[in-house]
Amino acid sequence: MKVLVFGAGVIGTTYAWQMSEAGIDVSLLVRKQRFVRYSHSGVTITCTDLRGKKEEFTKTVFRPRTVDRLDPKSPYDLIIVAVKNFQLNDVVPYIASYSGNAHIMFLGNLWSGQLALIEKHLPKGRYFFGYPGMAGGGRTDNSINCYLLKNSNTLLGEPNGSISPRLRSVCGLLSQAGLQPRTTAGIIPLLRAHYIWTGATFGAVVKAGGARAYAGSSKFIGQSARAMMEGFRVCKKMGISAPKIFPFTLFFLPLPVMAYLLKRSYSPEMQAMIEARLRHGFDEMQKIYSDILGEAKKFAIQLPYWKSFEKPIQEAAAKRDVF
Repeated sequence: MKVLVFGAGVIGTTYAWQMSEAGIDVSLLVRKQRFVRYSHSGVTITCTDLRGKKEEFTKTVFRPRTVDRLDPKSPYDLIIVAVKNFQLNDVVPYIASYSGNAHIMFLGNLWSGQLALIEKHLPKGRYFFGYPGMAGGGRTDNSINCYLLKNSNTLLGEPNGSISPRLRSVCGLLSQAGLQPRTTAGIIPLLRAHYIWTGATFGAVVKAGGARAYAGSSKFIGQSARAMMEGFRVCKKMGISAPKIFPFTLFFLPLPVMAYLLKRSYSPEMQAMIEARLRHGFDEMQKIYSDILGEAKKFAIQLPYWKSFEKPIQEAAAKRDVF
């Protein structure tokens, strides 16, 4: 299978690197200003790998096969789109025009607007969805700092809920690369629930002053849990029942139990991954937070805990050097 990863951020570069290491025919699409550097000098990757019995630390230079545009004359079997969700406004029409007959997997945070955009430009059957729950990190212009988690997965699913032959094929490909795929019949509800989790956690972390302060505080963890519950009311209005979606069923336990479980889940590596994501993806996280506010307003749902994060986020956005 010939694969193109569209997007050279943390997730795109990490997935391309792991597939390349596994011997998969993979190329990485990068912007023109990075094309020469990636092609000749490569990108330095520092990876904390928690997938095995022992934590492994790797520092390497990844020199991917690179392209700076799609060419229908050089077709791919699979295109993995790993860009920030607000970049899809430009990316989706471009892919629709130049991707040939490739299967397209959108890998990342998606909400109503992005799903509608994809549906508008691409015919049914051309695309499916994924969520990179087992990877994350941050980047500078010249390097990637990534984390690969042991007890998380790359979630995969079809829009219609089927476990299709193509889904099984991609699952095998990602397994070969150690990217821990797991198929689900409910990928869209999962994506929406993850969107709520991301926005609520982002808001509470910013309000706390960073991931370490957040992870050590029952107060801020409790606020993020309450904000998630408010966000799940938005999901309910959209016909999605969060209590039926694992692991989000846990958020409906009594608050002290839920806060305790959340606090235990934020390992030092998870904290570092969140900090790196804040530095690299603050703009996307801010959009996720705002998207939920906008959706709640349409349904006339009050989000007092969610709203309590608004001022700290605005102040952090104005500084952007607080993390």
